[in-house]
Amino acid sequence: MSIEQPITTSVATLTADGVAARNERARAHALQHTVKTDNLIPATVSYQSQGRLLLVGPEDSIRRAASLLPQGVMPTLLVTESVFDAEAADLEAIFEATATLDALTLREPSLTGYLGQFQLTGLNGQGERISLAALCFPQQAAAVSEPPRVPRFDLVADLGRVPLFALERPPVGYLHLFDDADQAARLAGQLAELCALTGIFDKPRYFRLDPEACAFTARGVPGCSRCLDVCPTDALKPINGRIQIDPHLCQGFGSCASACPTGAIGYHQPDANTCGDYLLRLLKHYREAGGDAPQLLIAGESEREWVEAELARLPANWLPVWVEESASLGIESWFAALAYGASAVRIALGDDAPASVRALVERELASAAVLLAGAGLAADRIGLFNPDAKQDKPISGQPALALLDKPLKGDKRENLFAAFDALWQANEGRREPLAVPHGAPYGSVELKESDCTLCMGCVAVCPSRALHAVGHAPGLNFIEQDCIQCGMCEKACPEQAIVLVPRLQPVPEARRAVQSLKAEEAACCIRCAKPFAPASLIRRIQQKLAGHSHFQNEAAQRLLMCEECRVKDVFAALAADPVSQLKV
Repeated sequence: MSIEQPITTSVATLTADGVAARNERARAHALQHTVKTDNLIPATVSYQSQGRLLLVGPEDSIRRAASLLPQGVMPTLLVTESVFDAEAADLEAIFEATATLDALTLREPSLTGYLGQFQLTGLNGQGERISLAALCFPQQAAAVSEPPRVPRFDLVADLGRVPLFALERPPVGYLHLFDDADQAARLAGQLAELCALTGIFDKPRYFRLDPEACAFTARGVPGCSRCLDVCPTDALKPINGRIQIDPHLCQGFGSCASACPTGAIGYHQPDANTCGDYLLRLLKHYREAGGDAPQLLIAGESEREWVEAELARLPANWLPVWVEESASLGIESWFAALAYGASAVRIALGDDAPASVRALVERELASAAVLLAGAGLAADRIGLFNPDAKQDKPISGQPALALLDKPLKGDKRENLFAAFDALWQANEGRREPLAVPHGAPYGSVELKESDCTLCMGCVAVCPSRALHAVGHAPGLNFIEQDCIQCGMCEKACPEQAIVLVPRLQPVPEARRAVQSLKAEEAACCIRCAKPFAPASLIRRIQQKLAGHSHFQNEAAQRLLMCEECRVKDVFAALAADPVSQLKV
């Protein structure tokens, strides 16, 4: 045994080295021969800045900042707080250096806008809320132009104790700076970078919005608000019952697109289907070159530097997938990658990722763990990239197989379930319904049949057509795969007969099946025989109005007519007597 053991170990080492070398060649081949098909001329959003700088905060702080500005920059000073450091050694010097600059004062300042379009309002001495830009640049407001130009600031440096923008990622052109007399060089560098934002700038328009697919509200009933909860820039606003996105505030984190259950918001730089096509080709090229057990590492441009450093020490079967933002590829892309043949998917999030984006990714990973369990796969197939973990540990379960040979081209939900179904069938997944995390967009509805009147109020507000009418007879049907658990049906039901049931039905046939929640015999019009309402509803109305003075004789008979015949019957006497029409 003492002689054979080293020989066995040596053979295993040679085998492992050979696999690693083959994977290294396969990775190089795949990355070299898989070309991204991003839009080379994407839609863009423009900013225009003339360099009008506003300094806001305590007077000593803003005057110190003014003294450090690049030559030629003439800022507007707005005092909003008491002196920050009355004992500072350079206090007298900075006031002398900026003596030619007047400092204005406003109470309760409010700042809105972005690079080139900042507006600050506040209360003057008379308690009136006024625009500071209109006060400082009256000639701009008076200029004759088409359309009229609104006075504004282009750049804002906020040195207040509490930032005027309470956002994880404030707009472009705004900086909240800490005034530290001992770090004047750092403050000067930050101000110089800010002042350099002068001219015309373009950035991609990161999103695509389909209002018709949005489940935010319908007929005044509130529904899904997942996108509003995860935007770190506050670019999304509900206006007149619809979600609208300000492209100038959007910084392309992609969290709204990943959170949207219907695909109404889609990431557009590039879109999910283009990314899916790239993932399929990348994995195909890797396997064709002899690569084994590929693991995808999704990383955004902000993570590129440290991820590239990590790739140098990772096993050769790790394939980097570079995207604009890590959160822009959601759960449907993760599962599509597994169906395309990836053994695992890892998402890289840097330490500076906004807390809302990180929370979203973690929630989506919790949902992914449930779907993986339902498909018969281990939870470690999809997860966050942990650079401190041992990365050569084998993935749990059976080796990955390429189950789909063509890229998925449906909408978000179709792609997710197409990939899930392929994995479920290949791994003989579970058949019982799965418990999903709170707020996940998967589930069913429970109908209290005795309370339901088939008024179809739920059908009128359902954004995904999960609930729909039978069509030829009074009845309510349901398709579980289409339900996003927005809750609008539950809120719209006047009888409170609907209850949401969060879950995931893993069996494809059961999840896609049309379920009959309730069906009834139709009441047919006594004049034209057209079905117009559930018979039970008409009987209930007759019972309630039996003693009402306005619903006797002919009026009672009209309850048994459809809407068209009812109107004709009301005006039958007028139609037969033209002279009586003049008295109406």
